[in-house]
Amino acid sequence: MRKRKIYVAAAALAAATVIAGSVGITHAGTGLRATPVTATVTIPGTDEVWAPPPANAAAAPSLLTADQAWAKFSAAQGDTSVPPGTSVQLGVITQSVGPWCGKECANLQNINGTAYAAYNQLAYGYYWRACTVSQAELDCQHWFFLDAKTGELITGVLPRLTTTSSGG
Repeated sequence: MRKRKIYVAAAALAAATVIAGSVGITHAGTGLRATPVTATVTIPGTDEVWAPPPANAAAAPSLLTADQAWAKFSAAQGDTSVPPGTSVQLGVITQSVGPWCGKECANLQNINGTAYAAYNQLAYGYYWRACTVSQAELDCQHWFFLDAKTGELITGVLPRLTTTSSGG
């Protein structure tokens, strides 16, 4: 199985997460509403683990709303609109980078010899389908995880949109 390209730090506006088919966002007068993740899953095509948040996470006074996190993230891109069909959940994201890698991993968490870009970090996960044509679901998924306290991008996955080429 080929892995999808993962973006850490600042990526182009594209938001995402929430496992397809799960209960997610409600577009109401106030905007995005997140539901908690209910099961631990590995996001298809990646090594990222998305898990339920701590029981009291949603009540934390320092927690942004899903709307506030999205607004902080997207403001830097100059477009705060939410893509149609976006879903959002609150959970914890873990993204391992691999075995500890020395200087290249100096700014990452090192837990028992494994480097992590994110380790059980409370996040809002935004997801939407990116394709307008009939393509495999895995190839069309936008996923973005934003820190639930700061709205900063933790990680994201863009779709594996492919083009066909002649000759080759």
